[in-house]
Amino acid sequence: MQGRFQWPASWSESEPGGAIWVNFISATIGHIPIAVLLCIFRPWLLIRSIHLSKTLLRALVALSLLASLNSYSQQAGLTEDADESDLEVVIVTGVRIGDALQLNSSQVSPTGIDNGDLLRLFPGGNRNSNGPVTRISQYRGLFGAQNNISIDGLGYKSGCPNWMDSPLSAIPQSQTQSVTLSRGLGSVAVIEEGLGGSIAIDVRREGFSERDGWGTFGRFEAGSGSNASSWGGSLYTGVNNQDNWLDVAASFDKGDDYEFNGGTVAATEYDRKQYRFGYGHRFTGAEISLGAVINRTGESGTPALPMDIIYIDSEQYSLAIDTTDGEGDLSFKINTTSVDHVMNNFTLRPPPTAKNGMKTLRSTLATGDNGDFKLTYDRAFGENNFLFGVDGKRERHDADLSNPANDMFYITMFNGIKRDRYGVFGQLTRVAGDWGIEAGLRYNSLTMNADEVGGNLAMMGGMPMPVTQQDRLDALAAAFNESDRHKKNKQFSAILKASRELGNGRLNLGVGRKVRSPSYQERYLWLPMEATSGLADGYTYLGDIDLKPETSIELTAGVDWAFGRFKLTPEAYYRDVSNYIQGVPSTNPVANQFAFMMSGRLPLQYANVDAELYGFDMGYEFEIDASWLLRGNLGYVRGKRKDVKDNLYRIAPLSSFLELSWRQEKYFLAMESVAASKQQKVSVYNDEQPSAGWGILNVRGGYNLNNIFVLNLGVENLFDKAYQDHLGGYNRVIGSDVPLRERLYSKGRNYYIKLNANW
Repeated sequence: MQGRFQWPASWSESEPGGAIWVNFISATIGHIPIAVLLCIFRPWLLIRSIHLSKTLLRALVALSLLASLNSYSQQAGLTEDADESDLEVVIVTGVRIGDALQLNSSQVSPTGIDNGDLLRLFPGGNRNSNGPVTRISQYRGLFGAQNNISIDGLGYKSGCPNWMDSPLSAIPQSQTQSVTLSRGLGSVAVIEEGLGGSIAIDVRREGFSERDGWGTFGRFEAGSGSNASSWGGSLYTGVNNQDNWLDVAASFDKGDDYEFNGGTVAATEYDRKQYRFGYGHRFTGAEISLGAVINRTGESGTPALPMDIIYIDSEQYSLAIDTTDGEGDLSFKINTTSVDHVMNNFTLRPPPTAKNGMKTLRSTLATGDNGDFKLTYDRAFGENNFLFGVDGKRERHDADLSNPANDMFYITMFNGIKRDRYGVFGQLTRVAGDWGIEAGLRYNSLTMNADEVGGNLAMMGGMPMPVTQQDRLDALAAAFNESDRHKKNKQFSAILKASRELGNGRLNLGVGRKVRSPSYQERYLWLPMEATSGLADGYTYLGDIDLKPETSIELTAGVDWAFGRFKLTPEAYYRDVSNYIQGVPSTNPVANQFAFMMSGRLPLQYANVDAELYGFDMGYEFEIDASWLLRGNLGYVRGKRKDVKDNLYRIAPLSSFLELSWRQEKYFLAMESVAASKQQKVSVYNDEQPSAGWGILNVRGGYNLNNIFVLNLGVENLFDKAYQDHLGGYNRVIGSDVPLRERLYSKGRNYYIKLNANW
């Protein structure tokens, strides 16, 4: 099937009536197959993540606002044209108000094992890379928790303090059906908390059929790459009819350390498996679905971080109910995720050596227990559409640091972390004449807390630690334990977007206010450590319990132009961020002495500063003729402090993506150029290194062997260029062919082959 980077042409419409909500619930209670599956999927895990307050329920009844971009982003997936070819794996869609504007995605998906590299297909999109399975989203200079990423309509929260299990890796690329970016100002229904964009990743799903009887469906993929001796496979299959679907999926990805033109990047091997199960049932005017995801990540390197993944075991269970009441659409989704994670600094890399010559062995056990829910009601009143609802996220985190060679050594990094957010929102969208307008409001109540911490340095490297160093740890722990750790934030967000026909194009304007409260690492990191949500700048950090939420005021202006077979979508933006959270030199003398004794570097401390980000990005497409297509994007962002003369850390330089493809009925060939300019506007406080510009060429092809099998092959980095991506992080692995604390080299030339089967 052919992918589309698409802005839908029409507004979302509610389907005609059916069973009302109460009757639907009554029907589900007595439905035996669903009851059995609920038992299998451990429903109490779902129930315990719900904490709906009476206040939020009252607010749900009182609100009235209209259909979000999220509702019709679901429609952007498959068009009639999308069923004509089997050469595409992942559908990439972009969403905005206005008429349809299409940018084709690559007809052969990249060879990445997660969805990080797919973000480069979006104007303004990019990713920070700390390892092969540890990619963190970046959109218009904001990254990580500043962006909102949903998995099948609900959030995914990392269980690792350094985001080794980032949301982008929650679904393998081989099991991904679509990646959707709400360009510019994301709607309040999809931006639950955050300053940046909304990225929605949906798993591959066949759903219901139009047949009367049962039928089967499936997809198989197997592939191998020359660089890192990588290989992987996936299977997705199931049965369905008009009223039921049942599917299962399994995938695995494995590779060794990758090579570049100059050597090998150590600690870049990976080993990951994932299993998925789902069931759906259709009633009259209503649908219910259940899902389970089991992830088993084995030993996988993260060379930009001080430790590597030993294992990440996670389980996720979900429930979704969609129904109509004759006037509008009611939707309820809930999931729960539990994560067990171990990382260390000695299995995949040589451990560092202490001053006394002894090896410094470290291992961390981190656990997370998270849940999300969302309840929405969508209804049309004449030319106005309203969408309103409530949602929430519940987080629980713990992490302990140990020394496997010394049972007496321990540090309680995070203990009993609680971070709960509940929100109520409403949106109004109206299309009147040449204008389309969207207005949205959101209120969130967020509470955070943490239990007491402590540690025992005992013996480091076989020698007693100086008493003064243990005293410093005890003093920092006592100060943290005696502080008021319970914090509550109120978050108010609002957006207003307007879109108007303009000759051969469309004008798009927007203004919005977005809010993000501190992460638990930024607030509760009581001892200088590198548990920084994948920041990967090599510094130890100290948290600040009294941090204020980040608040962004953003303006956007863009035009969608179409001149015959040529399409262009330039957009400029400006974002002013009050209380931007960034590391600054620590003024805590005890923490400074502790960090300097341990690492030889003074720590940074999270603090509120003033910042601004501005830039432009655009997508373009030129259909040369029926067979030839040229398309791509270009993006630039500038991020800097306003209170002092400095730049923000790890901001992508001017970047571009360009593809020229030749398509025939049964085969196609494409050439891709991926490039970035030098980045010299770097952060002084983070001791960030400038980077040189680079460009690589990829060649991809595909051939339909028959109605079932498709062969894909290609070569990435055709000329084997040795280059350092500015977003690639710094090497932390001793003995690698990349010197310590030098920017990591990206993968060299890679030949690959894939075989797909669809039925």
